[in-house]
Amino acid sequence: MSEELNAIIKSMWEEFRKTITVEAAIGKPIEIEDKTLIPIFGIGFGAGGGGGKAKEKEGEGYGGGGGGGIGPVALVAVFKGIPGPEGLKVLSLKPPGAIEKIVGEALPMVMEKIKEMKEGKKAEETT
Repeated sequence: MSEELNAIIKSMWEEFRKTITVEAAIGKPIEIEDKTLIPIFGIGFGAGGGGGKAKEKEGEGYGGGGGGGIGPVALVAVFKGIPGPEGLKVLSLKPPGAIEKIVGEALPMVMEKIKEMKEGKKAEETT
């Protein structure tokens, strides 16, 4: 691998390390009336590289690249004057995924069916 490509990759990783910090994931608190809102961010990045070598020196080739992003995922609300866990609320900013939807919609129906089955068995036992 060429020295120039090594320098590019090293520089890229150093820039990623500067970006990925606790300060980047937890935003500045926002004071609103009786509460403090703390934004929480999700951070992701990826990198890739390449290489190559042919039988002839003219066939060598290398490459690299990367990218990343930061986006809001939640707000933590801290209510003034309410101590302990009761004074905190986490508000998700992400839309619910498939698992959350299934659990949220199906779980109450499953619990109702179990209850009906138990009540049916109790009715059979008493007759």
